[in-house]
Amino acid sequence: MTPRGEGVENDSGWAWECDPSRLWVLGDMPAAQQELVGAVMDGLVDLAAMAIDPKDGSLYEDPHPMRLRTYEDEHLMVWYQTIPHRRRVYLKRVNL
Repeated sequence: MTPRGEGVENDSGWAWECDPSRLWVLGDMPAAQQELVGAVMDGLVDLAAMAIDPKDGSLYEDPHPMRLRTYEDEHLMVWYQTIPHRRRVYLKRVNL
């Protein structure tokens, strides 16, 4: 998989962005960790484009579609929002 990065749309027109800004969310995080965050976000964007939430299943059945969501693995935890009408996944916070 080729990493897309922030603001670069996938084949379905979806992309991810830092909100409110890259500096606010990622700060002075080392480049290797920023690449990890980018890879996770690219995956979350691909799932959102298929209307899938990695924890809860279908985004179509979510009673609170614009809520703050979390994703975690053994390396990091991210807080994000999926906004279907904008085709964007907004990264709000990262913990390593």
